[in-house]
Amino acid sequence: MKKSGLIVLILCVLLLVSCSSAPASDAEVEELIRVDLILPTGPVKTSETVPFEARVTQGESLVEDAQEVEFEFRLADQDEFQRIEAKHEEDGRYRIEKAFEVEGTYEVTAHVTARGMHVMPKKVIAVGDHVEK
Repeated sequence: MKKSGLIVLILCVLLLVSCSSAPASDAEVEELIRVDLILPTGPVKTSETVPFEARVTQGESLVEDAQEVEFEFRLADQDEFQRIEAKHEEDGRYRIEKAFEVEGTYEVTAHVTARGMHVMPKKVIAVGDHVEK
């Protein structure tokens, strides 16, 4: 009985060791996605339609298969926000166009889900003649 118990114990240990996952090498670690949030340059006037773009990459490659790319607009110091789904264009670029009806400073957040990761870069944009960033 002792001999068979020892054999079973050894077999269990070998099974556990052979099934354990080895640590990932540097080559196996997936690079994080990167999102470059591109906002309109210069002053933005109310009722003017302007483009917003998110360029999504992973390492040196362009991400053409993002599951979700949305732009969130929130007037500074406000709880309410608006989200707009972006359309994929090309070269890892996702784009929308938007017009603002109210002057103010807006926080613009891109919500990007791609390849099992979620990234939310944020920038600020001023809308109107008398608003500073």
